[in-house]
Amino acid sequence: MEVGWIGRATPALLGDRREIVCIPHQGCRLEIAATAATPHREVDLLVPGAVIRYKRSFLFGDRFELPSGATVRLGDLLGFKLQLAPTAPPPAPIEEDIVRRLMRRAATPGV
Repeated sequence: MEVGWIGRATPALLGDRREIVCIPHQGCRLEIAATAATPHREVDLLVPGAVIRYKRSFLFGDRFELPSGATVRLGDLLGFKLQLAPTAPPPAPIEEDIVRRLMRRAATPGV
């Protein structure tokens, strides 16, 4: 997906065949695949691989939350290539839980 212009003054998210792309849901995580020069200071610091979060706003249009916590408009990301980010892996188990589980297995006969 790439952020580009539709008409003269409307930025939009475009697919591989230049079709308008719909973001699946609010809170969706998008990974930056390629960047472009932009006048926005915080957007200019983004690098490929960074993950931004989509925030829908009825009054202000589509917004994106940067890793720094700043919120930007779709127009601030012109020229950027985005892709859906993989879901976050589950947190690693706590060491005490692993030890407790092993102790239970050792205590039960026939296992």
